[in-house]
Amino acid sequence: MRAHRIVLFVSSAVLIVVAASAAAVAAGHRRGVGIVVNSTADVMNSSAPAAPAAPAAPAAPAATVTLRGAIAAALPGQRITFDRALDGAVIRLTFVDAEHTVLPGETYAAGQFAGFHDRDYGRSALYAAKRLVIDASMLPHGITIEWSGGATNRARVLAVYGDLTLNNVTIRGGDVASDPTEDPNQPWTLARGGALAVWGTATLTRCTLTENHVHGDTNATRDRGAFGGGLFADRVVLTDSVIAGNTVNGFGAAGGGVYAVGGVSTHGQESTLTSCNVSGNRVQGEHAYGAGVFAGGGGPGNEEMMVIRNCTIARNLALDDPNIPELSYTQYYYRGGGVYMTNGSLTIAGSTIVENHVEGHPAVFSGKPNMGGGGVAATIGNAHVVDRIELSQSIVAGNTVNDAANDVYTGSLINFYSWGHNRVGAIDFRQMLVPVPPWQCLSRVHWPKTGDRDGLTLAELVDTGALTYVADVRSAGVFEGESIVRHYPAAGSAVAAVPCRAYVVPYLQTGYDRNAYEGEGAFLSAVVQRLKNLHGSELPPDFGSTLPDPSGITFTPTPNTWPAEPANAPWIAYWRALNAEAMAALGPTGGLDDRFWDTFPAPGGMTMRMTRSVHTTRLAARVSMLSCRMQGGFTDVGAAAP
Repeated sequence: MRAHRIVLFVSSAVLIVVAASAAAVAAGHRRGVGIVVNSTADVMNSSAPAAPAAPAAPAAPAATVTLRGAIAAALPGQRITFDRALDGAVIRLTFVDAEHTVLPGETYAAGQFAGFHDRDYGRSALYAAKRLVIDASMLPHGITIEWSGGATNRARVLAVYGDLTLNNVTIRGGDVASDPTEDPNQPWTLARGGALAVWGTATLTRCTLTENHVHGDTNATRDRGAFGGGLFADRVVLTDSVIAGNTVNGFGAAGGGVYAVGGVSTHGQESTLTSCNVSGNRVQGEHAYGAGVFAGGGGPGNEEMMVIRNCTIARNLALDDPNIPELSYTQYYYRGGGVYMTNGSLTIAGSTIVENHVEGHPAVFSGKPNMGGGGVAATIGNAHVVDRIELSQSIVAGNTVNDAANDVYTGSLINFYSWGHNRVGAIDFRQMLVPVPPWQCLSRVHWPKTGDRDGLTLAELVDTGALTYVADVRSAGVFEGESIVRHYPAAGSAVAAVPCRAYVVPYLQTGYDRNAYEGEGAFLSAVVQRLKNLHGSELPPDFGSTLPDPSGITFTPTPNTWPAEPANAPWIAYWRALNAEAMAALGPTGGLDDRFWDTFPAPGGMTMRMTRSVHTTRLAARVSMLSCRMQGGFTDVGAAAP
């Protein structure tokens, strides 16, 4: 079926490799030989006859191998490399392979998510329905692939239905929009991936995606949202790459730099960003999420992991579109200047997430705020639940929401884990899910841990006078038009604060069994009293007096649907009120951290269940042993200098 779709949707330029040439390529593949591109021309290989239909790319002179021709000729997984004479060259694409690119995309039935199925992604300059490998690692200055059509002749640069591997490649100039079609089942193409759209695993090493753009609809329609200014992929594995200066705009706009669906086709395999720089990207719309990175966790109902390690995520911007009116019935949301997660789990280790910004019109919808997470944000609401966020050895500071400090916003999270030695500005746990005793998550906020500090400003953690820059990559987000920052050197308490050797972090999981005891009223009263006993001097004299009456409150542990059970509404309301009052007096955790639960005396008739564990944490950033020795066996918090 997939081959049939290629015939329908790929222009004849991709199909004109003759049998003799294909046989030679196949023989070379069996010998482990790749295809060597030796021309920057945007034409087909010389061995292929010209196609009769316009606007196919013309044939090249004899002995010429072009990128377009190599992609058409390559067998699945065959390496495409470049002649050394092309070091630092630019391949300017002028022809469109696929007017109607076919890749899986989300579908809905009667307003409900109905899975991922083949959809029309619109125009792509290059398209391959196979495993594709483009390797410029032998070129000191790499290769640049650029779409030259601009805003008047829009197309993404490359789409792949399969796994994509890129090495030492710069991609720029992609510009894709949601365009009308003649298909009544899909009236508009999907605006996904300005530079790259990949359904499979996108593996990028030493690559740069910049100056790419995605445009969606300005009306509130699901299909016409805009995702992935630089990269849209099911799963991402990015290493030593720069994703910067890309934009997404539309009523719904997400993933200004990277949009990772999260692994629909690769269950159990995490998405990763390692030693990457995701900076100066922008999302703009009425529903604007994840200006730097959008982590989808595999889509609704899945729990895939995104791991961000030794990365700099900075100066990304999520903001309102002033040309679209704010309407209460369609609502408007702005979240996640640096990173936004909507399903699954997120690990951030040894990274620097700073100077990201969220800007919009504050409002409350269904009792929940519509804005949050200048640096890192998790979803909030009834549609999605995120399992966990893990944070270690990272700087998350200097991020703002409407100019107020707002660095970590945990949204509808079940558990937050610190694995130690973090430096954070403003951290907001107020919207986390309330405790669910059978899940052993009375202790949901495992913060602070070894070496953690919060309430810090950017100036206390970063030497802003010693920033280094990537001169030829410009921001489209905060400080628009300026070069993106390559590295934020640590300062103050972030210097030489992380042990170079592995260390352990203790944490606690706790719940309870009711035995013959009925009702949670006595338990809730005991929680309030314990807070008073531990923090009496820090709490107001009337602490707890305005909380709902706990007598008669029960918890019904119905799997999956417990938040919607009417019987659990009083339990949820009580915890919301208690969290708000305790956090206002005692800071981000409200005193309800592992230390509180470790010594909590359960009321009669109730048996506490506790699991004490330790997590072994290793150094996340890339630093030399010489550097560690020079700092007495320690290194700096945050991303290491590249």
